[in-house]
Formats: sequence, C-alpha cells, structure tokens
Amino acid sequence: MDATCSTSLAWLVSGALDEFYADLRWPGWHEEVRALDGHQGLSLFPPLWSAEARQDISAASRRAVSMRELLGVARDSCRQFDGVDPGFLGAV
Repeated sequence: MDATCSTSLAWLVSGALDEFYADLRWPGWHEEVRALDGHQGLSLFPPLWSAEARQDISAASRRAVSMRELLGVARDSCRQFDGVDPGFLGAV
C-alpha cells in the first residue's frame, strides 16, 4: 500500500476497512475478538488465507492464544516459506 499517512487514516475511518476484511470475517467474530485481552489473539485453523477457510470461514477452528504464540507461528511460517527470519515483529 503506497499511501501517505493521512490517506491511510482517511481510508481506515471511512469504513473501507470493513469492506476490505469482509471475506475474512464470520458471524460472531466481533464478540469473539471483544472477549480477548490485550495479550491475546485468535489462532485459526485452517488459516484465513487458505482455500479451505475461504470455502466456509465460519467452520474454521478458533481459539484464544497469547500474542507471543501467534507471532512465533508467523515467524516460523516465514522461515519455512521464504527461508528468511523476519525478526520478532517481522521485517520493517
């Protein structure tokens, strides 16, 4: 996304974010996310980007896990896919 900070902020508050992620949300997602604390995220299987999840996203297995675990899985995936270690929070 090659956009300025003000353009990105305008896009975020315009409601476009909801449209952008519409295909990656399931009924009740908002309540599930609201129940998480600041140190948790949702682990989903199959991953949202997979063909299996896109067939029926609401059927994906979901569980609350620590953000440390989620970041570790993302880091390991990058190593496996690209052979590159993106670091703790990814390459900047």
